[in-house]
Amino acid sequence: MSLSKKDILHFIKENIDEMAMDFDTQDRPDPELQRKLASGETPLKKVPFPKTGQEPNKNFQELLASERYKRVIENLRNYTGIQTPVVGMTGMPPLIQMMMAAHNEIVETEREYREELQNLAVELVMKEYGIKPGQIEYVAKIVGMGEIDTQDFKREQNQNQPEPEEVNVEIDLYNDLENFNLERAKRRLINSIIQGVSKRGHYMYHYVADKVREITGSENLINQYGVLMSINDTLYWQISDEMMKMAMGGGGEGMVGGKESTDPNANPPKVIAEGVNFPILIHELIKGTFEVLAALHGQPEDMDLAARVMEKEDTMEKEVWDLRLGDPIWDRIRNTFPEDVLTDENKKNIQLLIFKNIVSKPAKQFLVFSKEVISNSDTGVDLMNLLVKAIDEMIKNYNYQKTMQEFNKKIETLSSSTEDNDLKNFLGDLGISMSDENDDGDDDEPKV
Repeated sequence: MSLSKKDILHFIKENIDEMAMDFDTQDRPDPELQRKLASGETPLKKVPFPKTGQEPNKNFQELLASERYKRVIENLRNYTGIQTPVVGMTGMPPLIQMMMAAHNEIVETEREYREELQNLAVELVMKEYGIKPGQIEYVAKIVGMGEIDTQDFKREQNQNQPEPEEVNVEIDLYNDLENFNLERAKRRLINSIIQGVSKRGHYMYHYVADKVREITGSENLINQYGVLMSINDTLYWQISDEMMKMAMGGGGEGMVGGKESTDPNANPPKVIAEGVNFPILIHELIKGTFEVLAALHGQPEDMDLAARVMEKEDTMEKEVWDLRLGDPIWDRIRNTFPEDVLTDENKKNIQLLIFKNIVSKPAKQFLVFSKEVISNSDTGVDLMNLLVKAIDEMIKNYNYQKTMQEFNKKIETLSSSTEDNDLKNFLGDLGISMSDENDDGDDDEPKV
């Protein structure tokens, strides 16, 4: 039997697609997710990610997915003890039963101690990020499943409806469109970073395990947290986007375990967080904390433009991908921090100040900086060290203006010398597109 050239090419393509992610085990995510990663067709296609050096066989989204999936599976094995491979939804039903049993036990154990756990969650987040009393007002609440209001989760349902054309063609000139796409790319990456930061909160209960045991008297609760959160993380990879949307009731009613809202303009800024258990509450508190900074420092000055950007990018469906890939994105940023920023109790607030400073940059400078840092280039490490030095000098009341001017000059020079095509390629590998071809089906190209 002879194979045609077309058959051979099809066979090669299939195998490239299957092997693009790296796997240490026999476990495999949902095939449709792997295909979306291989083609770059995720909400992150707007972000200018670095090159992997293995194109076209592996893009940067696949590299991030490989890093995250490896950790997800490791956590699953460590917390559940189950070694049966999971391939798509094959092997998941027993784990889902285990997850529900853990959830029920957690609810029963936490029921009488919600107030103490709520206070502990706030205390933990404030300590981890060096937040002083009076800087942010926190309202934290552990609630029952089904008690979370999901009305505003439905906003993405109308995202695929075509937008009305502008009557005034001048408003939609090319420069306005280019700026809109840059701001969307910036917002998409900011949202992924925020989810990456807050995803760590799912496991921060380990930092206060003794205190949790002291409050609840339970020796098993910490283990049940691990079982619940590790299986929950795995589900994000084993379920297709379509199934995830159906599981969420088309608008968030089904599987929502937490919610946060913010009032950045209050004095002090306010974060209101709800979660069905202690780990999810921590996640929502962290998310709200970083969203306050993003709202105050990361939005376009043009409020109409800011609203248009958020309408496109702040949706539940896109958030699912932020939850999948945000963690390895934040890990790569975090890995460029000087060690004492992560270990010295007196310097932990520098993490928030780094985030504040980078999101306050114009969209292109923010994306170029992120590209260098995420790729762990020498330039990225140098820029991060310079930024941390300036922030440290500011905290110590030194004259930090000279250092900050040097940082700003380097960023501006790098941004000016970065070709738009380079940025598009980087963003494309992250799943974020700066082109006129949009991920939500509408067309932002000016009509002339």
